[in-house]
Amino acid sequence: MIDRPLSARISRRMLIGALAADIAVHPVRSRASTRTQIKAIVFDAFPIFDPRLITALTCSYFPKEGEMLANLWSAKLFGYTWFCAAAGHYEDFESLADKSLRSAIETMQLGIPTASRGVLVDAYSRLDVWPDVMPALEKFRTAGLRLGFLSNLSEQMLRANMRHTNIAHQFEHVLSTDRVQEFKPEPSAYHMAIEAFRLRKDEIAFAAFAGWDATGATWFGYQTAWVNRLGTPHERVGPRPAIVSRGIESVLALAGLD
Repeated sequence: MIDRPLSARISRRMLIGALAADIAVHPVRSRASTRTQIKAIVFDAFPIFDPRLITALTCSYFPKEGEMLANLWSAKLFGYTWFCAAAGHYEDFESLADKSLRSAIETMQLGIPTASRGVLVDAYSRLDVWPDVMPALEKFRTAGLRLGFLSNLSEQMLRANMRHTNIAHQFEHVLSTDRVQEFKPEPSAYHMAIEAFRLRKDEIAFAAFAGWDATGATWFGYQTAWVNRLGTPHERVGPRPAIVSRGIESVLALAGLD
């Protein structure tokens, strides 16, 4: 092992720290990405809608176990979507949200009234937007970009959230995977935007919340921004998205509005 002077080691640590801080604030572009003129942007639900209400409500019912229950519920829910898709037995998101919550509650040997369980599932339909969303939507509107949702949530859930936050007028298309009976990252789910907007694949940008969704959309061929609000690591399988940030600034950058 090479022993470097203390000053050199400290300088190296400072440089790494500065780079990490810069990555947290500024979008990171893939070196391999090439960008054509974006005409439309499709969003997963959660770069727009803040899902933290679900954890907060779960903790209100279970002050001690709530966070663990919310994490298990989420893992069960998305596991169920992939399980049903792979088996060819599609069920809508709301149904799977209820079944996965029941499974998580049983796994943790907790009890909750049926009505209260319904309140938790219904929380997926009354989410607020993240703080940076409204200014970004105005920039997209001013630039003449066409917007849509492309989500595993049901259309009913998406429209309920849009009414709750008064943003329905901003979005031209609301594309739920219910339409094709396949959950993302199935390619037919991503293909809905091409048919809805009648644009080429390279004219559409996709904004993902989860790393697997960012990878799936990139695999499909969309120019993809990963709105990595939770700061999770990149997926180890598949390509990296064109650009990543902790907030919606990556979508603005991908659209040339940074």
